[in-house]
Amino acid sequence: CPRPYHYRNRLMVRSWWSRAEERMFVGFLRRESRWVVDVEECALAEPALNEELRRVRADPPRRSGLKKALRLPPEGWVVPPDSFFQNNFFMLPKLAETARERLADAGSRFLIDAYCGVGFFAVELAGAVERFAGVEIDAQAVRAARLNAARRGAENGEFIRGSAEEKLPRLLADFTPEASTIILDPPRVGCAPSTVEALRAARPAQILYVSCHPATLARDLKRLCEGGLYAPRAIVPLDMFPQTQHVECVADLRKS
Repeated sequence: CPRPYHYRNRLMVRSWWSRAEERMFVGFLRRESRWVVDVEECALAEPALNEELRRVRADPPRRSGLKKALRLPPEGWVVPPDSFFQNNFFMLPKLAETARERLADAGSRFLIDAYCGVGFFAVELAGAVERFAGVEIDAQAVRAARLNAARRGAENGEFIRGSAEEKLPRLLADFTPEASTIILDPPRVGCAPSTVEALRAARPAQILYVSCHPATLARDLKRLCEGGLYAPRAIVPLDMFPQTQHVECVADLRKS
């Protein structure tokens, strides 16, 4: 990562009333507990985000137990307040480049972004395929994805509201599985078993699985590759979370 500190663009801080000090703590949950550690500055947060943290501390919430998300908007992207976006802007070019390289290596003509959020991967890779589709269950994120695609001239695809397991069979039947790549960028808990089964049944030529949690990534890759149906061609780790135990991985699976 080009910036090993001061890279995070999003923080979730909590409030907690300290009876001993008779003041409100604002900070992060202590590891494996519900206690809040008072934090004046985060060494991982972007400087502008630390300024926002200081403003919150100067005028803290009046109640204990509240959560507040602090966030810097990504330049040039429409992102609703509660929608997901990658939390390290400095690694975004490398993440998109890695996905683009793996997509080109497979030679797919069609792309389905199965957990598309506000359309990051679908929009970034739209120029590398004939057609694309993004699937997202959050209606606000779908509207934002359409705006993001329009702003960047990505006119060769669409964004659909719905669950991945519900929409994948129809999309793959329309796009031709043998010429299609699926991008999976699920939440940290990984894919639902029904999504894995839908993919195994449809059998797209390539699955690009993007994950920040190696344990759930390993679990889902094992399910996808069971019986030799898929095999990993490459797994590329990216240091999206310096100074933490987390690592972003782009896993390239090909149909055997």
